[in-house]
Amino acid sequence: MAKPTILVVSGHAADFCSRSGGTIAKYVREGCRVQIIALTFGERGESAYYWAQNPNSTIEAAKVQRKKEALAAAEVLGAEIDFCDYDDHPLIMTGERITELAMRIQDIRPDIVLTHWHHDPVNVDHGVTSSVVIRALSCASVPGLQPGVKPHPLPDVFFFESSVPHTEFNEFRIDTYVDITETQAIKLEALSKFTSQPFLAEWYTKYAEHRGHQAGNWTQRTIKYAEGFKRYTPYVGSFFPLSER
Repeated sequence: MAKPTILVVSGHAADFCSRSGGTIAKYVREGCRVQIIALTFGERGESAYYWAQNPNSTIEAAKVQRKKEALAAAEVLGAEIDFCDYDDHPLIMTGERITELAMRIQDIRPDIVLTHWHHDPVNVDHGVTSSVVIRALSCASVPGLQPGVKPHPLPDVFFFESSVPHTEFNEFRIDTYVDITETQAIKLEALSKFTSQPFLAEWYTKYAEHRGHQAGNWTQRTIKYAEGFKRYTPYVGSFFPLSER
């Protein structure tokens, strides 16, 4: 059986790593291709420490720094990453941009897509990203998007962790846990590359521990670190999926 291809669509330059870095590293270890698309660099609203240290900097300089950080993090995880360079806060997605993303989906042909939870009033860019990904996936599934290019059927889609520490406010509802105990150290190394957001490692270690505790409680086994997801597309198989116990 062929190994799955994973596409991660990240609203900002660090989201892919903070929300799903451990899962990405696990799939890479299994020999899977993981492609990341960052819609923005997060140069405005996701770079508070950068602006505090460089109050007279420019947007372009912030983008250069954020790109450097994201490239380094993706390399640690073993994933590929592309940048759309759309502006953040607010992230505005036009029909043309949605079509471009749909074409990339047809090119990548992912089996699994990871992206943001759809309800995130704390950070509206995340909700915009989620809705755009679903629209682009829909567009990629039709034959007329690129005449002569095979449509790509809707893959399995999972939404990753909402904006922490406001997951309850954002109504994030987990139904899938991935044990990342073996790859947590890789995730932390990748997160350390985001010097514009030095708090990420501490915040997401706490959440990985919390999700690990929840996952362990469900399965009655010890899980030190986990990442939580909400499945969007239904599961289809010959048998029910079983949790590891």
